Amino acid sequence: MLEKENTKIDKINNNIQTIVTNIVGDMNQYLVFKIGDEEYALDVLSVQEILGVTNITPVPGSPIYMLGLINLRGNILHVIDLRVRFSIPRDPDHNFQDDVIIVLSTVERRFGVLADMVIDVINVNKDQISDAPIESLSGLQISHVIKLDDKVVMVLPVDEVVMSEEELNKDK
Repeated sequence: MLEKENTKIDKINNNIQTIVTNIVGDMNQYLVFKIGDEEYALDVLSVQEILGVTNITPVPGSPIYMLGLINLRGNILHVIDLRVRFSIPRDPDHNFQDDVIIVLSTVERRFGVLADMVIDVINVNKDQISDAPIESLSGLQISHVIKLDDKVVMVLPVDEVVMSEEELNKDK
């Protein structure tokens, strides 16, 4: 099972690199991942790579959603548990070791987010993107939503995922 998951992760990492080098004008690319029964998306340009869960070192006194630190090829990264951040209960049968870490990079930070699984990298026409109908998701502003044939996927703002509640609320 782990080998199959690693092959899928490698394929998605290769797709991310291909997409980043072949960006098309009217299309946006998003990495779609799952937490519980819901699918979310992140702008693929912010995604650096996907990892299997590795040794995560807890940091005493950090926010509850901050899972800890990992050493990624000599770089120390925070890992955020989006399930905790969004107050989504964990299925007791779900094995934490089956999760993935999505490594993201912003202008100011590089960090990882924990997700149940990565679904795919999708190309989205601009007419499939609309403003979010709700204000926030556990303190996070939803960037926008993607309208697909059979579902709606919420796009998360990469810059806000790692922010503390104080940082998110300072301008309000």
